[in-house]
Amino acid sequence: MGREPFRLSRDSGNDPVGAAWTAIRRTGRATVGERLRRVRLSLLVAVQCGVAAAVAWWVAKDLIHNPQPLFAPAVAVGTIASSVSQRFRRTLLLIAGVAVGIALGDLLVSWVGQGYVQIGVIVAAAILVAVLLSDEGAFVTQVGGSALVIAVLFPARTDIALPRFLDGVVGGVVGILIAVVVLPLHPIHRIRRAGRPLLDQMAAELDRLADAALARDAELARQGLDRLRRLDTSEVEAAMSGADEVVRISPLRWHNQSALQGWRHGAILMIRSLLHSRDVALNLERAIRDDEPVPRSLAEAARCLAEAARTVGTGWSPSASRPSRSQRAAMSALRLVQEALRSGPRVSGINVANELTIIAVNTIRASGVRKRDAESLRRDLAPDTAGESGKRHPASDQGQPRPDLPLPPAMGDAF
Repeated sequence: MGREPFRLSRDSGNDPVGAAWTAIRRTGRATVGERLRRVRLSLLVAVQCGVAAAVAWWVAKDLIHNPQPLFAPAVAVGTIASSVSQRFRRTLLLIAGVAVGIALGDLLVSWVGQGYVQIGVIVAAAILVAVLLSDEGAFVTQVGGSALVIAVLFPARTDIALPRFLDGVVGGVVGILIAVVVLPLHPIHRIRRAGRPLLDQMAAELDRLADAALARDAELARQGLDRLRRLDTSEVEAAMSGADEVVRISPLRWHNQSALQGWRHGAILMIRSLLHSRDVALNLERAIRDDEPVPRSLAEAARCLAEAARTVGTGWSPSASRPSRSQRAAMSALRLVQEALRSGPRVSGINVANELTIIAVNTIRASGVRKRDAESLRRDLAPDTAGESGKRHPASDQGQPRPDLPLPPAMGDAF
């Protein structure tokens, strides 16, 4: 996606040490309930790691007959602990790193021999060669570690290269099988867990933008824009990729494929809403600086959408007989936008209204309403708005975020 990289907020004073210390203090103040919640969320991952370590040790020791297969369970646990969408890639990097490290270590030992100084030279040279080949941390670490093992143990043991390589293969395969096939995390819970913090932050920023509109505070709107630009969607994207991986491979999760389509669709729509909220902030700041009128109903619409964002993840229910709390809040926002347009805002105010409309429609669709039905609601509740396909005034073109995540082709008519 075309987004800016995450940066420290201004509140931290751009001081990494201060920011880290603040995070440590915040962690130390966590309540017992918060700590127990973290334990509950990590319970299945802990079980996956334990089972994978035991199975990897058994396979390497009893089936492959490696008397000390320490590396196999380590790779298995590392594979599970890695980002779900990167497991195959990380496993390949681990195995490749082991192979390259063994080869380099063997070669360098034959050149420089053994000893205290030689060990340092071998490890440093192996890492430099690894960095030359790839800047991936997992690869570089394994190259250095494997070269170290060869430098320390060779020639006392000449049979360590192949067992260590096989340990890496066993650990990686076992880790993937346990995490994706045998004991997979629930794919929908994965998306909800990743998306909830992002939605809460988006809601908080919409509330602050409402405050900025009421106070006519351009600087507050600018700060909101800066914070919205710093929000990172990569964790949600990784969760969607990992969920797709699980339902595609794991027989235990094949029945979640249909529901996952709906949740994935909703997550994409809310990412788009986050991008459009940046344009709300951009145009609100311009409206205030240009001394344009900002109707109070626009601020109230932003508050309604903040409430909609906070509650949209509570369920995806295309067959619900009554509007959800999130849908009701989004529909209230549409009514308020229409009220604002009738009061005669100028260029930037109209752009704010149109962006809020798009967020409202996306939120309604994210909770299970078909696209044509959501657009029908928009036309009924806010007939003066253009919708997502309508033209915006050129004033909003600069800095307009591009929603790069496309909807799956099969979802276009269904939602």
